[in-house]
Amino acid sequence: MPDITKRHIVIGTAGHIDHGKSALIMALTGVDPDRLKEEKERGMTTDLGFVFYGDDATIIDVPGHEKFVRHMVAGASTIDCVILVVAADDGVMPQTIEHLEILKLLGIKKGIVAITKKDLVTDDILQVVSDDVRELLHDSFLENAPIISVSNTTKDGIDELKKILDELISQTEAKADRGVFRLPIDRSFTMKGFGTVVAGTTLSGKIKIGDTLELLPSKKKVKVRGIEVHNKKVSESGTGFRTAINIVGVEKEEITRGDVLAQPGFYEPSQYLNVSLYLLTSAGKPLKNFTRLRIHLATKEVLGRVVLLDRKTLQPGEKAMAQFRLETPVVGDVNDTYVIRTYSPPTTIGGGVIIEPKAERAKGLDEELIEHLHRLEIGDTMTMVEENVRTNFDFALKIDDIAHDLHLNPSEVKDLIKELTKSGKVLCLDEKRGLYYHHTNFEKLQSSIKNILEKYHKDHPTDVGIPQLVLLRNISRGFDKSLLNYILGKMVEQRVIKVDAENKVSLFEFKVVLDKNLDEMVKKIEKVFLDAGYKPPDYNDLLALKLGPDELVKKAYRYMLDTGLLILVGESVVMHRNLVEQAREKLIEFLKQKSEIRVAEFRDLLRASRRFALPLLVYFDTHNVTIKRGDVRILGQKYR
Repeated sequence: MPDITKRHIVIGTAGHIDHGKSALIMALTGVDPDRLKEEKERGMTTDLGFVFYGDDATIIDVPGHEKFVRHMVAGASTIDCVILVVAADDGVMPQTIEHLEILKLLGIKKGIVAITKKDLVTDDILQVVSDDVRELLHDSFLENAPIISVSNTTKDGIDELKKILDELISQTEAKADRGVFRLPIDRSFTMKGFGTVVAGTTLSGKIKIGDTLELLPSKKKVKVRGIEVHNKKVSESGTGFRTAINIVGVEKEEITRGDVLAQPGFYEPSQYLNVSLYLLTSAGKPLKNFTRLRIHLATKEVLGRVVLLDRKTLQPGEKAMAQFRLETPVVGDVNDTYVIRTYSPPTTIGGGVIIEPKAERAKGLDEELIEHLHRLEIGDTMTMVEENVRTNFDFALKIDDIAHDLHLNPSEVKDLIKELTKSGKVLCLDEKRGLYYHHTNFEKLQSSIKNILEKYHKDHPTDVGIPQLVLLRNISRGFDKSLLNYILGKMVEQRVIKVDAENKVSLFEFKVVLDKNLDEMVKKIEKVFLDAGYKPPDYNDLLALKLGPDELVKKAYRYMLDTGLLILVGESVVMHRNLVEQAREKLIEFLKQKSEIRVAEFRDLLRASRRFALPLLVYFDTHNVTIKRGDVRILGQKYR
């Protein structure tokens, strides 16, 4: 039984049609990778074939015909190293070159070269072909790769090739496990008595029988009924292994090559991918903005248009930041490689790496976005986590939020966040709830609040401050209110701002300065309320007195409420603060003598009507002066 704790390597073949790739695999393993009836009849590989090489490796056989390059890319996208195959009687051919370009674009780092059909040519021709191959490989990842001449028919050179292949497997780095299960599907079929089976290379994480997975992009939940690795039934499988999974919950007809099986709650299908894009020198002509392309990502081919973010045209041999706007959603991950081909006729012209797999629709020449993508291009998880926190300006994030966004294991995110908080780059706003916010955003937010307050004080010189809800709308439509409360609390501690009892925010040094007319109106209104005692006027009554222009009365009245000179005690009842204070003192004195008071007694105590006495009594309840017990009030705890 395969040991999933061990490293496992996926080897791919590459090369022109009829150069002997399938026959070479047969010679190496004794197994024919061509599985389709049509392939056997025509003697030509048209789809992917899979053969196991010992317990530590899988060989993926890819078609060499130009019409099946999309299948070649689907197979090559998950390999760790390659056997580039060139026939001695043909030499370097168009698909030899195209396949090599694709391998470069997919970031393959290691491989060997097999020159097949050596039995069909002389030693001189074999040497010429070897020299041509070496010239082709100059400045590529295969520049110093071993070149082995073999005959698939006589088996000459096969043992030497096996020896070098074994060395290659031992030296090749296995796929990094990000801790979250993901498998791009390259095959799906139905087995009698078992139902739907899908197969592919596990790129990350592990699964076991009984697990629930998500089929993407349809988001259908499926159950793992059985697992096979190396044609053997196993209870679990992990990163790097070719894995066949018997699933329950979806029919074979609902699955297409390029769909992804993943751990639920992490991956989201997206129609926008932010990428770094390299245009091959062999592309021949510049890539124009908004060109329609064939985009090959893992085992998926999808149509979409390219939006160049840092220029208007991409020249051959140059690299750019770009966004793909796809016609159908796909599932990708950070650092996934891809290949682009022209729409018609399909020709490989470039490729690159996904930087943001769940991007938002972007505009070209956005400097802030370009800088953000350049930071992410580094590709290390620490930078990814920091940028994720940095780009969420409107709200603080939890560990699970970050893990979901970046498809990372929460325990890894927790460790990285700990390092970022220690360095001061990220702030922990709430240890109990685990809320994190970027230091740069904190500084930016403080500056924004100060600018908003400065403008508000300039435009409303007689207002005590800006209401918090208005401040919230001025910062951002989607800004989180609890985050604002935290920031304001810190700014109050730092004596940058003040927040009054009515939740109005002002700069710490700000003071209202009244002009002559407004000052006089405030004094007039104050006299009206003091004279009225506990039978105060409402706003319409105040206007009816014709103390001055309505706009001036309104401004002065608003100022008096803001500064607490007048107090809204409830139910549209407004009283002068001196009278409220006098009523409070009388109430406390009464309760210290009588222990409890009824509304009617309070009314008589103030010589007021019930209409004004009751709202004032409720106001004292809310300010803990009194406590309501049935029909009576008793003295609040702090006044006893």
